[in-house]
Amino acid sequence: MDFFKNLTPNFRFVLNILIPSSYFLIVAIAYFGPKNFGFGFPVIVLPALIIGFSGLILWVVSMMNLGSSFAVLPGSKELVKRGVYKYIRHPMYCGINVTLGGLIVASGSYIGLIVYLVLAIPLNIVRSRWEEQALLEEFGDSFIEYKKSTWF
Repeated sequence: MDFFKNLTPNFRFVLNILIPSSYFLIVAIAYFGPKNFGFGFPVIVLPALIIGFSGLILWVVSMMNLGSSFAVLPGSKELVKRGVYKYIRHPMYCGINVTLGGLIVASGSYIGLIVYLVLAIPLNIVRSRWEEQALLEEFGDSFIEYKKSTWF
């Protein structure tokens, strides 16, 4: 995308810090804020933690599959189609959302849930759209074919 290509190095640096920090902010709010584990249903705490841990595994595996193509801002020199990217176009964003969702439900943080719904999910949707536009511009028909064979 031209927008990201034209950013100053300082602004790129700021975005590279702010975007990942937003995920940490959600975890910090859930950890330090008022909690009601499992939103008052203790039986859902362990399943929520397991779901959150599963999301973390997906998140880490997707980063490993990206290898040197990993970047916070959109753009790539390679269209990665290996590993989990064979099935899901944005496994890292899915992993982030599942991880945070699981942790929020386990902690029972209403404030964390609101921030998660208002910040993390929309941020990942916007990031996936930016990324898809950049990949479409870079890889054209190859990306369109890849997109047809994958989920989100």
